[in-house]
Amino acid sequence: MLFPRFYKHLQEVIRRFSSIKSIKNNRWAKLQEPCSETELKKAEEYVGFNFPEELKALLRETNGDHWLLLSLNEIINNVKRNREILAEYLEPVEFEEKVNRNIYFATNGCGDYYCYRVLADGTVDTSAIYIWEHELFEIREVAKDIPDVIAKYYNDEI
Repeated sequence: MLFPRFYKHLQEVIRRFSSIKSIKNNRWAKLQEPCSETELKKAEEYVGFNFPEELKALLRETNGDHWLLLSLNEIINNVKRNREILAEYLEPVEFEEKVNRNIYFATNGCGDYYCYRVLADGTVDTSAIYIWEHELFEIREVAKDIPDVIAKYYNDEI
């Protein structure tokens, strides 16, 4: 295990996930079975970037929740949709910078996505989690890590 402290924290967040009042009575939000390593590799290849260990750890615990957290299929479909539709409306450099160099892993349900930012050299910025605002094609920092996104989302702080 690469990040035992993180895993412990993540498992605690997931354990508390089902007891959060706004989820407990939510008939849609349900933690899914973990993804396989094969599925994880396939998603990374399709997206074109290696996922941060934090995101891999989450997906190894649950492959989405049908609400906030995206499954690998949803991550792939989001990238596919972006490449098929949004690339048509932006110049190639602008599309790469504003849309394609993000690793989207969660949604607010209104068309915006929580993501990691991929730098121009292909490395993933793991110092923060951003929200990608679809109307403006812009990102802004909203959390320090995935557990922080989950906690803030369900406490109506983001």
